[in-house]
Amino acid sequence: MSNDRLREEILGFFADRFGVSRSIFDGLHLDEHGDDIWAASDGPHPNLSARRPAGLRILRRTPKGLKPTSSFLILLGSRVLRARVELQINDLESILLGRRLTTSLSDGHAALSYRGDIVGCGHVRNGEVQALIPTGRRRELLEALAEE
Repeated sequence: MSNDRLREEILGFFADRFGVSRSIFDGLHLDEHGDDIWAASDGPHPNLSARRPAGLRILRRTPKGLKPTSSFLILLGSRVLRARVELQINDLESILLGRRLTTSLSDGHAALSYRGDIVGCGHVRNGEVQALIPTGRRRELLEALAEE
């Protein structure tokens, strides 16, 4: 896919689903490597090679479409204006343990939020949201909640 088409696909995805301003991506180099899409503040260095692109993985292509990474949604933070699920402490603990919660959001990916901070990615289907947060991050969050 050409870089212009890739850029438009990514900007459109984040603008349409999450209400993220397209200008957030100004100055970012976007690179697709396999099923992963990466963003970096600069392109690849001509004298260095690596198995993975530089920067942060922001999306993954899945059979069902694009899936944002929890890391990138966390980085976007308050710039995510739509498809946010604000969770209370009991709901956050429940969703981190693998349970689904009822939501009024339309089907698709969502940013899971606690106290206004995004904690990771979720997915809504048929009025229920489930967490798509990596296991290690789930453990960290559950440990932090236990200390509250």
